Amino acid sequence: MTPDRPRHHETSSRLHLVDGAPAWRARHGNALVRYTPTARPDTAALLLSGEFDAETVGCLREALDAVRTPQIERVLLDLAGIGFGDSALVHALTDTRRRPEKHILLGPLTRQFSRVLDLTDSRRRLDIAFDDAA
Repeated sequence: MTPDRPRHHETSSRLHLVDGAPAWRARHGNALVRYTPTARPDTAALLLSGEFDAETVGCLREALDAVRTPQIERVLLDLAGIGFGDSALVHALTDTRRRPEKHILLGPLTRQFSRVLDLTDSRRRLDIAFDDAA
């Protein structure tokens, strides 16, 4: 009998180019996180679209890891394009508080995701700005 060998887990997302910029797409579902450059070299912006749950939120985590560089001090997360987000997305967003960069969520937020933030009592723990404050 041979011992079980550790399996190498494949990543939960695939890296693509969308309009010439990096984008992380969940292997299952339609969640997509696109990087977009900003006018400030110390700021990265990620545009989220699609539906984010436990099966698809890995693409957000991978995108956050990819933009984590010494020169990045601020990460803007544009949530206006999400169609659905559950507690897995809330957890990924609240985990950003442990990272050295400042993370700012941009809206407008969907009614559904806004309700999830309220139900999980997470709104006060996140730095949320709306599109007029961007």
